[in-house]
Amino acid sequence: MKTIYIATLMLLLFSGCAEKKMFNQSDQFWYKEILNALSRNDVDSADSSYISLESEHIRSPILKEATLLMVQAYIKREEYQLADYYLDKYLRQFGRGSEREYIDFLRIKAKYFSFQNPKRDQKLINETLELITQFREDFSESSYSPYIESMRTRLLLSKESLNRDIIALYGRLDKPKAVEFYKQKSKTDWYSSDEIAEPKSFFIKALFE
Repeated sequence: MKTIYIATLMLLLFSGCAEKKMFNQSDQFWYKEILNALSRNDVDSADSSYISLESEHIRSPILKEATLLMVQAYIKREEYQLADYYLDKYLRQFGRGSEREYIDFLRIKAKYFSFQNPKRDQKLINETLELITQFREDFSESSYSPYIESMRTRLLLSKESLNRDIIALYGRLDKPKAVEFYKQKSKTDWYSSDEIAEPKSFFIKALFE
């Protein structure tokens, strides 16, 4: 009985020591934990280490780079809403700075890939197009411009397809004013809406594949 008691006590002691080691660590320790987890493609563990880094070393200069690592990790894992979450965190804490062009591109890319159904994400389409417009104004000579233009074209086509569905719906409901309103919204200078074929499948994610 005494042997069992001592063994149990030792187990609890070692468990407590092991657990204690995962608190009050240096920022370098947590950063290495993030890198190690990402090298194993273990984004969940990297996320946990990031939370520890942020909570224990909120003013650490390493936090800036660690936040970008989490953005890139979630984009790679195609969890774009979480990538956008970390981008918002990055912008709130560090601003854009010298990486402004890259950060803005990542934010557009994350929003672009977060689409689940273009016929239900009208607000997200408009928000992303607004970000693209601002990017084109700020970085007219950007090396990311070909990607930006491809995303813009595909989003505009998705928006047009959505408008045509709305027009058809209001036509069935016999609401001519609403039909005319959305027909005016569909007018553009660079293509004829009559020339757009209905996509057979959702093509938003094809750009980077």
